[in-house]
Amino acid sequence: MKFLFKNKRRKEPEHAVESKASEGMQALYRNVQCRWATIMEKFTAKLSYGNWKIVLALFVLLTGGYNVYLIVNAFTHKDIKVFSVTPIRKPEHFDKTGDTGTGNLYISEAEYMRIRRFRIYMDSLARGPSGKKVYDSIINNRPGLMDSVRFIENYYKQFKNK
Repeated sequence: MKFLFKNKRRKEPEHAVESKASEGMQALYRNVQCRWATIMEKFTAKLSYGNWKIVLALFVLLTGGYNVYLIVNAFTHKDIKVFSVTPIRKPEHFDKTGDTGTGNLYISEAEYMRIRRFRIYMDSLARGPSGKKVYDSIINNRPGLMDSVRFIENYYKQFKNK
């Protein structure tokens, strides 16, 4: 039976090296604790046995009264709602696949020319060294922009051929 209860030595986790700042904060915290304990010890050393009873009774009455207040207030105060319950609704587009035609989408010649000029402008920015920064910032802020422009141009060309 002894083989079932082998002592397995557990490796203690390696503690990270504490920085000087954390050591200083811990020392400051210990110092404040010691000062507070000393002040409270001096204050309570003057209390007699009867005064201790009064302090204890006051503490129990104040904390108990506050707890009773919180409990009663929770049941009687109806204006404040901590959280609200809303029903879950199924979205209208839940059962739609997105493949249905939305009718003939028409792109006018003027809109197509604006998109084409924009693509040409973006291409010229990408070619120049000074415009490359502007181009990169636009692409970083709007990652799918140039793909959308190409898609619209291809769509227009297909629509034009029909």
